[in-house]
Amino acid sequence: MNKEEYEKYQKWCQENLVMAAEGHKITGQSVIGFNQSVTLGKIKPFLEFGEARKTRLYLRSDLEEYAKNKRVR
Repeated sequence: MNKEEYEKYQKWCQENLVMAAEGHKITGQSVIGFNQSVTLGKIKPFLEFGEARKTRLYLRSDLEEYAKNKRVR
């Protein structure tokens, strides 16, 4: 991968991937609510790595779509 491709990929990641700390704000949920949605499989990580302490990245567009379609109680 050349430098231009690397920078393009890096920019895409910065614009499209978020961690849970930002994800719960996008979905309009509390941290606990967001984590529950992940546990129930309603929100799926785009990328997950790590064993003891997992790091999960979420696709911004998936979270925006979830926010539009989630049930309001």
